[in-house]
Amino acid sequence: MDFLQQLNEWGQNGILRYGLVDTILSIVLIVLLSVLISKYLTHLIRRLKPRNQPILLKIKKVVVCVIALYAILTLFVPAQAILNPLLASGGIVAVVLGLAAQETVGNLISGMMILLFRPFHINDLVRVNNGEYVGTVVEITVRHTVIQTFENTRIIIPNAQMNTAVLENISDIHSAKADFLYVTIAYDSDLDKAIALIEQEVARHPKYCDPRSPQEKEEGVPEVIVRVTDFKDSGIELRATVYSNDNSTCFIMLSDLRIAIKQRFDEEGIEMPYPKRDVYIREIQKKEELH
Repeated sequence: MDFLQQLNEWGQNGILRYGLVDTILSIVLIVLLSVLISKYLTHLIRRLKPRNQPILLKIKKVVVCVIALYAILTLFVPAQAILNPLLASGGIVAVVLGLAAQETVGNLISGMMILLFRPFHINDLVRVNNGEYVGTVVEITVRHTVIQTFENTRIIIPNAQMNTAVLENISDIHSAKADFLYVTIAYDSDLDKAIALIEQEVARHPKYCDPRSPQEKEEGVPEVIVRVTDFKDSGIELRATVYSNDNSTCFIMLSDLRIAIKQRFDEEGIEMPYPKRDVYIREIQKKEELH
């Protein structure tokens, strides 16, 4: 006991805030508490299963490490002499850092806003600025967002731009994803027959989702709605609303339906017009004048 007391008093010589033994025990206690808190937060995040789980785990790790490091440094008198003035002048430091790194700070703040309000998540299909960038969100950090395009390339967009961009979250579907199928028929084709064929082919597709509510079904609302949208130069434009579970399924459905409708139209004699030109050739005979 005398040896430990002497050792403890020996450490308190202007370098340590407390004795050497007390400081070592405090460091061990801080490390243990940090590990326990980190494990608890990790368990909590994984149990809640947020869609931004990787970035939340990274932020948790950084915050816990910074707090633990600060707590350990306060045990040393020289470190206190440095930390206290820094904390006292924290406002000035924040202003200087803000002016020196406005863009970086803006990206960090925007990243925190994205994580807080969650307008999109990892694996969401998004369209940014009316189609300027289209792809799947594969990574969200506090500085930038990574989008993987359909061409399998990656676009890194600063969060300051993502936070102010006009963004369409295609994957954020609560019931069914709607898309339009456009078909044009010739003016002399049977319009009612063409509409009925389109309705049949859309309704029989195995991936088609019936959007009607039970009340609409009782009221006799059609399962598939086809509208006449325009009179083109060469034919009548029809539009069918197609519903599916997600965007990728709808893309495949539209391809299948174009093939099926073209085959049915050929069988039923419905003409799908294409640009035509009539060419008239007139033979011009040149008469030579004899002099």
